[in-house]
Amino acid sequence: IDEIIANYKASMPEGCCPDTTVITDGSRILGLGDLGINGMGIPVGKLQLYVAAAGLDPTRCLPIVLDFGTDNHKYLEDPLYLGIRQKRPADKEFYEATEKVLNGLTRAFPGIFI
Repeated sequence: IDEIIANYKASMPEGCCPDTTVITDGSRILGLGDLGINGMGIPVGKLQLYVAAAGLDPTRCLPIVLDFGTDNHKYLEDPLYLGIRQKRPADKEFYEATEKVLNGLTRAFPGIFI
């Protein structure tokens, strides 16, 4: 994860650094259920709301979806589904991976609001 974040940082314009992120794994989207990678609209939409209502700088916002797969059978069989075609991992594996992402983000962007 550190390498992925480092690559992201290297591609950013100088002086542009995210200070706010919204993260989802797409598993429990209210009213819609398990969307998997299709849940990306949730962090994007929340950050748009924060930009519009709270005046956050949109260039300093980072929407993230963690693709751990999906338990939605419809998406697992859909040839156009963009996410990983596997069932979600057990809780232990899920929480360990999520912790690695959160630790990597805070190492790369100290003080980021998650």
